[in-house]
Amino acid sequence: MRYWVTFYNFLISTCGKSKNSDQAIQILEEMKSMEVKPNVQTYICLLHACAAQGRIDRVYAIVRDMTAAGLGLNKFCYAGLIVAHKNKTPFTDDFDAKVTEFVERSKIWSSVETDSANAENVMVGVTDEELYNLPTAEYVNRRGGFLNRAFTAYHTAFNAAADFKNVKLTDTLLEMLSKEKKTPDIYIVTQVIRCYCHAGEIDRGLQYFEEFINLGKGNAAEHFVTLAEGAMVGYTEKGMQISQDILVRMNERNFFMNVKMGSELLLRASGEKTGGYTNANYIWDLMRARNIKPTLPAVEAYYQGLKDRQIPQDDPRLVLVTQMYDSLRPRFRGSVNV
Repeated sequence: MRYWVTFYNFLISTCGKSKNSDQAIQILEEMKSMEVKPNVQTYICLLHACAAQGRIDRVYAIVRDMTAAGLGLNKFCYAGLIVAHKNKTPFTDDFDAKVTEFVERSKIWSSVETDSANAENVMVGVTDEELYNLPTAEYVNRRGGFLNRAFTAYHTAFNAAADFKNVKLTDTLLEMLSKEKKTPDIYIVTQVIRCYCHAGEIDRGLQYFEEFINLGKGNAAEHFVTLAEGAMVGYTEKGMQISQDILVRMNERNFFMNVKMGSELLLRASGEKTGGYTNANYIWDLMRARNIKPTLPAVEAYYQGLKDRQIPQDDPRLVLVTQMYDSLRPRFRGSVNV
C-alpha cells in the first residue's frame, strides 16, 4: 500500500509543477476514497502545489490539518509558506516580515522532520527538493553535495529576495545567518550576488563575490556565471567591463560550463544594443572552444544581434552562427519559417 501512497504523492507533485492545485486537491480526495492513507509527504506536496499558485488560505488550511493530526511542521513546510506568500497576488506589504518569521520558525525541527527522502523516492531518484518543486530542485542534482539542506527555508527566502530584487530582505537574511555564526552555502551566495546585481547594485555584488574568493570559499562556477550575467543587466559600460573581466577569470581557472550556464550568459550578452558586442562574442567563442552548443533562444538572440550590427554577409562569424541557427530552427520549430 505504501507504494500507492508514493504514486499519489508524485501525482500531486506533478500538479504543483504545472500549477494545477485544484487537480492536486482532487487527487487527495481520490486517495481517501481508495482508502490509501496520506502520509506527511502527501500533505507537504499538496501544500507546495497550492503555494505555487499563491493560495494562502488553502496553504494555511493544510497547515491546520497537519497540526491537528499531530504531524507538526518541518523545514519544507516553512519553505512552502514562503513560496505561497511570494506567489500571492496582490503582493502584501508584510512579505519581508513573513519570510523572516518562517525562516526563524523553521529552525525548530519537529518530530516530522525528514532530512532524506523515503526509500521509494530514493529508488526512483527523486529528491525532496524535486518532489516539493523547491527553487533548489534543479541545483541539487548538479551540486547536491554543496547544498546545506539545513538551510532549506533560507534557500527559498534568498531565492525570493533575489527574484524581487529585494536588497533589504537579502541583507536581513545575511544578518540572521551571521548572528547564528553560520556561513552561507554556494546556493545562498549565488542568490545574494544575483539580488545585488539585478537590483542595480553591481558594486555590492562584486564586493560580496570578492570577499568569498578571498576567504577561499567562493570557488564555484555558479558564482562567476551569476556575477557575469548580473553585471550585464542594464548594459552599462562599467557593468559590461566587470562581466568581461569575470568571464576571463573564469576561463583562466578552466571552470566547468554547461549548456544552461553558457546559453544564459549568451542570451543576456546578446541583448546589448550598443557597444562592440565584445561580451557576446567572447561567450560564443568560449562555448565553441569547449564544444558546447547553445540553446535556440541564445543562438537566435546572438544571430539577431550580429544582424543588427550590419556585419557583412560573408563574415566568418556570421556565417557560422547563421548555419547553426538554420540547423536548430527546424529541429525545435518544425519547417515553418519564423
